[in-house]
Amino acid sequence: MTTPSNRSDHLALGVAAVAMLLGALVMRSAGDLRLLGGVPQLLFGASMMLAAYYAAIWRSFRAPGIILGVAVVTRVILLGQVPGDDIFRYIWEGQLLLDHINPYLHAPDAAELIPLRDSLWDAVGHKSFSAIYPPLAEWSFAFLAALSPSVMFFKGVFAAADLFTGWLLARKYGWQAGLIFLWNPLVLVAFSGGGHYDSLFVLALVLGWLAWEDHRWRHALLWLGSAVAIKWMALPLLAWVVWRRFRGQGIAAAAIALAWGLLPLLLAWLALSVWTMEWSWQLHPAQFSEFARSAEFIPRLVGEVWESRRHDNTWILLPVALAWGVVILRAKSFLGAAEGTLFFTLILSPVIHIWYFTWLIPFAVVSRNRGTLLLTASGFIYFALYHRLAHIPQAPWQLTLPETLFLWLPLVLGFLWTWFPTRWKNPFSATTS
Repeated sequence: MTTPSNRSDHLALGVAAVAMLLGALVMRSAGDLRLLGGVPQLLFGASMMLAAYYAAIWRSFRAPGIILGVAVVTRVILLGQVPGDDIFRYIWEGQLLLDHINPYLHAPDAAELIPLRDSLWDAVGHKSFSAIYPPLAEWSFAFLAALSPSVMFFKGVFAAADLFTGWLLARKYGWQAGLIFLWNPLVLVAFSGGGHYDSLFVLALVLGWLAWEDHRWRHALLWLGSAVAIKWMALPLLAWVVWRRFRGQGIAAAAIALAWGLLPLLLAWLALSVWTMEWSWQLHPAQFSEFARSAEFIPRLVGEVWESRRHDNTWILLPVALAWGVVILRAKSFLGAAEGTLFFTLILSPVIHIWYFTWLIPFAVVSRNRGTLLLTASGFIYFALYHRLAHIPQAPWQLTLPETLFLWLPLVLGFLWTWFPTRWKNPFSATTS
């Protein structure tokens, strides 16, 4: 029997679903964000989706068909959005690897690659830098490029990986909880819209998390190792798992865990080196990591009071290592370790892009971390960078100080709100084992 309460819930879900779809259509038609008018239209669509999103997660809906249907259709709609330029580098580096060329040793503007220059090369950004992605990511690009070196195909695969992540979370924790990820506007614009490969990283992280929760530690380590081999930011989580094995079973178990965790990275690197017959120990461009800045928080605040460190990233390594160490030693659960390490990574990193924020969102499905949920809205301030470039092509790629604070303070204050005072003794504890 349908009660007035159920009818109200169904109506609210229907209104939210329509708003999500309309917002996605508006976003899709925003066009190239580097052109005038693109960012305001994208933000208008995002505001519609955010209103629907927050209305949906604050209620209790039991309509998996509608939740999943909207998740699928919004992703399909946003596949037509103009992507970021990173996707062209994915395809370029994938094709290089297929041609037996090591992307870590040959930047796109290398003289020996002149015969390969084409329209794809023209679209690649930062041509003076060699590959920055870990070996398994490069193999992923090569595999996809072998199937179809097209932007739409790459975006479709990234969107499918993201959708599968949401389905896994919904199956494990319920559809209302899964909606936190499946309908998240920031996730949608990052993967289906922007075409960023981080959806593969997030999927590997979630598979490792779920395997750990099910006490399948070998599977957890292999998935975490795969996450490391796709994106370096999973390293502290791998270290936490090794530490837990050490505390529970001793040094031999920890050594075995470390070997399992590093196996995907070592195999991917070895296969890449043998395939290309070009060996490289450096798997990222050093100059880029030493000086690059983008939408940063703590480094920006430090630069405001310490001028000599405004564009120098070398000092950041120590606080990052210390923060990771504290979390690794104190976290009592995978969830706590994940949120803690990723939180400190984000606020301390000198280079931040909006799709990095998606790393936290799967874990909010369980923790309901207020910082992550608030970041879903404040993260869109990142697009002020594109908006300024549309008006002033030579504008620096830097948020103003007020923009920086409006972007980051909701995350920081929301995390503190979630952690304290109920977890004063250990902010890295969590409700799951």
